[in-house]
Amino acid sequence: MNTNDEKAALREHYRQSRIENKENVSFDKILEIPEIQSSTIIASYYSYGREPNTNEINRELLSQGKKILLPRIQGDDLEWSIWNGDISTLENKNGIYEPIGEGFSNFGAIDCVIVPALAIDNSGNRLGKGKGFYDRALVSITSFSLALIYSNELSTKALPSNSMDIRVNAAQTPEKLYRFS
Repeated sequence: MNTNDEKAALREHYRQSRIENKENVSFDKILEIPEIQSSTIIASYYSYGREPNTNEINRELLSQGKKILLPRIQGDDLEWSIWNGDISTLENKNGIYEPIGEGFSNFGAIDCVIVPALAIDNSGNRLGKGKGFYDRALVSITSFSLALIYSNELSTKALPSNSMDIRVNAAQTPEKLYRFS
């Protein structure tokens, strides 16, 4: 089985696991992470479906005076835009909420990026949804990267990866922060 086939099988496994996962848990422990606390500009995402809920976290970060950037798909890449917390400034594209407004291009000003993932292994390899948008974005954003995952999505086995896959610095479950070197 090649890497792409392995990833596809794992994606299906973790998607099915999320469907069966009935827990409604909070990921607000990320608010205690020093890199989040010291950040001014945070690239995040607006969760949908069965993804770990970022909506309350984003609102709390905004209330602390931090700037939140949300992604939108532009061709093969992600473009970031400042979001003020107003849901009416998001456009629903096939169930994914994307910001409306001017793009943000100063990637060097981003202090931290919160990324979605289906699974993370003990080395920080991230299993995404398969289109490579975040891997391409993380090449340009070199700041602290953090994935939100449910407890059963931390893989004890190495996830298949290739040279295009970008590792994250940490993963947050509802209970614990895992840092990777």
